[in-house]
Amino acid sequence: SDVCSSDLAAGPSGVYLSGLFQKWGIADELKPKIKQSPGQIGDVLARGGAEIGFQQVSELIAVKGITYLGPLPDDIQLITVFSGGVHSQAKNPAGAAALLKFLTSPDAVRAIRKAGMEPG
Repeated sequence: SDVCSSDLAAGPSGVYLSGLFQKWGIADELKPKIKQSPGQIGDVLARGGAEIGFQQVSELIAVKGITYLGPLPDDIQLITVFSGGVHSQAKNPAGAAALLKFLTSPDAVRAIRKAGMEPG
């Protein structure tokens, strides 16, 4: 089976998986099976370009034509933390601040989880 991840040379999923495969001692064995693919791994899977793919949950759950199996186990999971800020020259700083306030509120939790992410 071919294994596919976001660009193994540069993307967060690829960098992490490369290190994980090295740590487990299976990197050399997997090397001929790994396809480096920038962009949406779910699309590669849906087209039949690989049989297994790894990418952030939020990038996989909405892709038609694939079966999302779930996140990696907690003990090997890598969490990506997103932050927000308002540019000092923003045309609508109050609106931007209101959006950030909403995104960190309990009212946003359902939408964040539906998108495959966990609120912080």
